[in-house]
Amino acid sequence: MKNLLGPALALSLGLSVSSAAESLLAFPTAEGFGRYTLGVRAANAPEVYHVTNLNDSGAGSLRDAVSKDGRIVVFDVSGIIKLKSTLVFKGNSIIAGQTAPGDGVVVYGDRVSFSGAKNLIMRHMRFRMGKGAPSGKKDAAGVANGTDMIFDHLSISWGRDETFSISWDNKGSKPANITIQNSIIGQGLHDHSCGGLIQTDGGVTLFRNLYIDNKTRNPKVKGLNQFVNNVVYNWGGGGGYIMGDSEGDSWATVEDNYFIGGPNSSGTSAFTRGTQTFQIYQKGNFIDADGNGQMNGTLAATESDGSFYGSKIVTAPDKFANLPQPFATITQQTSAKEAYDYIVKEVGASFPSRDEVDKYMIGELTSLGKKGAIISDETSLGIANVVGDFKSGTKTDSDKDGIPDEWEDKMGLNKNDASDALKKDASGYLNIEIYLNGLVDGYTPVEKSIETPTDTSIVTPADTSADSSEIETPADSIDTSAALTRSMQIARKSGLATVHVFNHLGQRIAIRQVYVTEGQKISIPGMPKNSIYVVK
Repeated sequence: MKNLLGPALALSLGLSVSSAAESLLAFPTAEGFGRYTLGVRAANAPEVYHVTNLNDSGAGSLRDAVSKDGRIVVFDVSGIIKLKSTLVFKGNSIIAGQTAPGDGVVVYGDRVSFSGAKNLIMRHMRFRMGKGAPSGKKDAAGVANGTDMIFDHLSISWGRDETFSISWDNKGSKPANITIQNSIIGQGLHDHSCGGLIQTDGGVTLFRNLYIDNKTRNPKVKGLNQFVNNVVYNWGGGGGYIMGDSEGDSWATVEDNYFIGGPNSSGTSAFTRGTQTFQIYQKGNFIDADGNGQMNGTLAATESDGSFYGSKIVTAPDKFANLPQPFATITQQTSAKEAYDYIVKEVGASFPSRDEVDKYMIGELTSLGKKGAIISDETSLGIANVVGDFKSGTKTDSDKDGIPDEWEDKMGLNKNDASDALKKDASGYLNIEIYLNGLVDGYTPVEKSIETPTDTSIVTPADTSADSSEIETPADSIDTSAALTRSMQIARKSGLATVHVFNHLGQRIAIRQVYVTEGQKISIPGMPKNSIYVVK
């Protein structure tokens, strides 16, 4: 029998191998420098905290929930949380905005800070500062120090200085290993109106985000930055992506982004202020600044002197000089146009539903240059309650462990035993993490009553020319070969099957119940494009 899989995957399947991969993704679709953030798995005694009201403080409030580290924060309420002062988040935690019922929650009225945190995972949260913030002219959200964080599907707006910045204050730990992905960073308030500063050589990945209606700093970068599959819309007089503007060393991969001009973009550059100390590898970046309502951008070009808007061109990702650490591989990277299409549909705190503010900004984006404005007061948008209306909702969680009864039944857990939520699954994730990830990453829990096929086939996305007869089952001692990987994509059976999903490192990241069709390629939405599927 031919050897098909690597040792880490073999061990995940219970086979005899010498070692396993050492790291587990923060969640199955995590990317970039922050992809291995541990969250609550770094805590000695993790606990589940339920947000039960919309108060600014006190028992059951979000402020109380994030006042200690080691917590998985889930929401039993939906609506508007009005801040009276800065809200500071602790580390070793998971903030699961996707658990809110109804239309979710929005945090409005002042700034939030992630400074000092380590191992913070945050998903599907909305932070909107606003003109009347008690903190004054500050950032809507930011990291001044701290490491190992990942922010996924956030909606951040109405900052009075920057909107979301990561810039070291020379206190504590220099920011490092941080990802912002699938998020909206928009409508920084005039007269500053900035997207944000990204200034650290510890590594920040910006993947598949929307920067919209910010006059400048979309973002402004110094240090080590990965800028992939983002859309920048209606940048103002300060320009779009600012490349250093400094004598300090910087390293950036800027790949497959789309810069679309709007009403405020006339006469300003998508890329600006490059210096020869700013090393950049760029490819696949499109600029469409004509404002004609059509997507007809052209590739950003290298200048005749070999520079890129004044920065120093690097011809390949492995050609950087004095690179502080290697760039992460982005497994879900697409073309710039495909990134735009994804962003229109999915970006921001889109689960359980996209709110009216985000719909407003997406409406501007899809006008492709016709609509957009840099605002000075959020009330000018004319949205009800300033931030919109939020439907309520309910869920039943008998043991208050953060996993609703319906999911506990499907996962084979005990809905009257709170301890099972914090036990690890065979994948290495806590049971509650599997539930949290499943809400937004497409995981379907395996029903206890369903019997799965006894044979095993292995498939992985690749080209569609593979012959299903070439698929083989795992052996006790197995390797990966490129030729065989291309052949392992076609289902050998038809019907309902349990599919074990592994990432490119050979770590199991999900288990799903899906229907497969013999002779057809298996495709599971939300999984990294180079996932390996083991069908049992």
